[in-house]
Amino acid sequence: MTDSGIPFRFKRNSKIGEAGAEQDDEYLFQSFLDIGDYEELRNPRSPKRILVGRTGSGKTALLRYLAHKEEHVIELEPENLSLSFISNNTVIRFFEDLGVKLDPFYSLLWKHVIAVELIKKRYGLTTEEKTKSWITNIVDSLKKKDGAKERALLYIKDWGDKFWIETESRIQELTTKLASELKMGMGIEIPVGQLGLKVGADLTEEQKQEIIYRGQNVMKSVQLRELADVIRFLDEDVFIDPQKPYYVTIDKLDEDWVDDSLRYRLIRALIEALKAFQKVENVKIIIALRHDLLLKVFSETAGVGLQEEKYDALILRLRWSQKQIESLLDKRIEVMVRQQYTTRPVRLRELFPEKVGRISFIDYLIQRTALRPRDAILFVNECITRSESAGQVKVQSIFAAESEYSRLRIASLLYEWKRIYPSLKSSIRLLEKTPAEFRLSSINKLLLDNVIEELAMSTEYQDTCTQACSNYLNSENASKHAVVAEFFRVFFQVGLVGLCHEGGSGWLWTQIDTPLVTLGQIKPGTKAQIHAMYHQALNTHYQTERN
Repeated sequence: MTDSGIPFRFKRNSKIGEAGAEQDDEYLFQSFLDIGDYEELRNPRSPKRILVGRTGSGKTALLRYLAHKEEHVIELEPENLSLSFISNNTVIRFFEDLGVKLDPFYSLLWKHVIAVELIKKRYGLTTEEKTKSWITNIVDSLKKKDGAKERALLYIKDWGDKFWIETESRIQELTTKLASELKMGMGIEIPVGQLGLKVGADLTEEQKQEIIYRGQNVMKSVQLRELADVIRFLDEDVFIDPQKPYYVTIDKLDEDWVDDSLRYRLIRALIEALKAFQKVENVKIIIALRHDLLLKVFSETAGVGLQEEKYDALILRLRWSQKQIESLLDKRIEVMVRQQYTTRPVRLRELFPEKVGRISFIDYLIQRTALRPRDAILFVNECITRSESAGQVKVQSIFAAESEYSRLRIASLLYEWKRIYPSLKSSIRLLEKTPAEFRLSSINKLLLDNVIEELAMSTEYQDTCTQACSNYLNSENASKHAVVAEFFRVFFQVGLVGLCHEGGSGWLWTQIDTPLVTLGQIKPGTKAQIHAMYHQALNTHYQTERN
């Protein structure tokens, strides 16, 4: 056994790809590995159209590869759709804050945008002249062929002259139209500038109920029937060639494209739109979501009937095995080697030492990933960077690379979860300089008290952990263990630790077994194990595999 891989002259800045799929086209397109997800995704007949996975699991890579391989793909990004125009509209906000359910409008918005984008793509409607000509031809044709599509024809006539303009302009026009109708139907004259002040101020309860009633009546007039007819028209008259499927992909739904309260309802409406477009056999609408965001959408919109199990048939969960990740790395190393003008194929197990201490390198590597391609790619990149001058990857280079890799993975984790668990930045101190495996009852009491006090008094962080800390300090009967349980529920969910419950048969990890545990499952005798990816960054005390 040697402590290094085969001799290889690495070029400066050699790597096997980039962290983000948007910058990784060179490697992605040459070394794409389909583990069954791509074929499922590209099949218009498959119900799977909601890509769900952790950051770095390959959601964006799948969508980019689809756009690369298929001819008719429309890529939509929420931040480019001016959806913030909705939250900034005073009238819309007024009715939302009163409790008027605007979900029919949000559903109409997505269906309208998607239908128009599909028609634009199918017929090349890039100018006003082309659009007018198409409307004239399609209306005349359908009148002769199918009078039953009258509502669809009326909708196309009403909106068709705007089909060629940018999507964000159509969203603004639809929003302004609804706001005008809501204000006209309100029955009370309130200057637009004062609407935001009236929700909890001058309006009587009777006035509020009357406005809500009138607002709901306006929502009933939203053109959902017409859009249902348009969708039927798309299926029966537009997208009729099974050899030419069309796709609409929507990514980056977890970014800051609109404030959270509206974002959850818009994503809920988008999921409903996906179901509606399933009726168009040769069209597939695909969205990508982080699993934590999907759970948040379910919980925040539960009152309108959205439950995960009802949508399970639509969800494609991205999961990777050790063997699949190794195969992906082999493909990427092959691309890097070709770029070095070396014809002999080289694999991961050749380029790296056979073992690191007492375990194989591939096991050592996988233990320091969350079974996500991005983690593995970044770890290998860091090892290559540390090996440029040596001309081969040595065990010492792997140890040096791991230190920086671990630090960057912690930073990435905190960034990924900062919207849902901003207090993680402080509570993670509970895991610093601890054994790799410990019982929750053994946590440093002084440190725990300091963290609880800091988070209870925090004005910067607001999440379930700060709430648990505040409840504990402000209640005589509150249990400190309840706070610890909440900390470790979060640590488990984000992948920092695995848990072994009292009387349990083994370790549970969110990456492998289950995305969530309940507070009731976490006892003082529950054991926690810090994920090896974070050992170096957290200065974890562990029995090293290196010896």
